[in-house]
Amino acid sequence: MSAQSSIAIAPHRFAYGYYRQSWWNWLIGTAFFFGEIGAGLFLVSLLTGPALGMLVGYLIVMAGKNTAHLMYLGRPARFWRAAMRPDRSWIARGIWATGIFGASGALLLLPQFFPLPWQPQGATASAVTWLAGLSALFIMFYDGFVMNSSRAIPFWNTGMLPLLCLTYAALGGTTLSLTLRELTGLGEAAPSLLVQVEYILLVTNFVLLAMYLAHMWDWSPAARETVRMLVVGRYARFFLGLVLAVGLVATLLLAVVHSRMHATWLAILIAACELTGDFALLMVLLKSGLFSPQTAPAFRSS
Repeated sequence: MSAQSSIAIAPHRFAYGYYRQSWWNWLIGTAFFFGEIGAGLFLVSLLTGPALGMLVGYLIVMAGKNTAHLMYLGRPARFWRAAMRPDRSWIARGIWATGIFGASGALLLLPQFFPLPWQPQGATASAVTWLAGLSALFIMFYDGFVMNSSRAIPFWNTGMLPLLCLTYAALGGTTLSLTLRELTGLGEAAPSLLVQVEYILLVTNFVLLAMYLAHMWDWSPAARETVRMLVVGRYARFFLGLVLAVGLVATLLLAVVHSRMHATWLAILIAACELTGDFALLMVLLKSGLFSPQTAPAFRSS
C-alpha cells in the first residue's frame, strides 16, 4: 500500500500514474442534475400534490435534461444509436425510461391544464399514473448505474452510487416541492410529513456520503486517491464547501429556521443552497474519477 500511495496523477497519457477521466464533462453532469431533480419533483408532487409541481418537474426533465443530453452527444443522430440494446446498456434503458415518462406524463398532465375531449379514466388512468410514477423513479437513480457500469473507474464501481443518486433526487424533489408551495401561497398547506422527510433526507445523505468515502478509502488505490482529492486535494473546497457545508449543513439549519419563521425569501435561499450542493456533488463525482495506472506486462525469463 505504501508503494501504491506514492503514485501520482499522470500529467499526460505517456506518463505513469492515475489518469483523469475526461469524457464525462459538465454537460452530462447538467443532464444528470436536471433528470434527478425534475423526476424527483414530479414523483413527490404525484404523491402529495399539487399538479403544478408535476408540470414543473416534467418540464425540467423533458427540456433541461434532454437538451443537455443532446448537446453532450453533439449530433442528434447519436441519440437514436444510444437507445439501441436496452438489454445491455444503462444509457439505453435511461433513454427508454425518459421516453415512457414523456408520453405517460403528457397523458397525465394535459387533461389537468387543458380542456380535452378525451382523458384517461378508470384502469387506463391508473396505468398511465403508474407508468409515469415508475419511469420517474427510474430516472431518479439510473444515472448512478450509468456511472457504475464504467468499471475502469474504481470510485464509481460501487452499488452505493445509484442509492446516493436516488436519495439526492428525492431531496431535490422534496425541497423544490416545498419551495413551489411557498411561492404559490400553498406553504401553509404543505404536509408536515414532507417537511420531516426533508430533514431525514438531509441527514441520510450526510451519512451516506460518509459511508461512501469510508468504503472507497479501502476499495482500491485509485479510489483512495479520489477520496484524498475530495477531502484535502484539488476538489476539497468544492466538496467540503459546496456539497457538505452549503448543500447539507446550511440547508438543514435554514430549514429549521424556516419552520419557525415562514418567509418566502428563506424558502428560496434553502432551495438555492440544496440545489447548489446537489449540482456540486455530481460535478465533483465526475471530475474526480480516476483510472488505475496501466501496468507493464511482467517479464519472464525462459
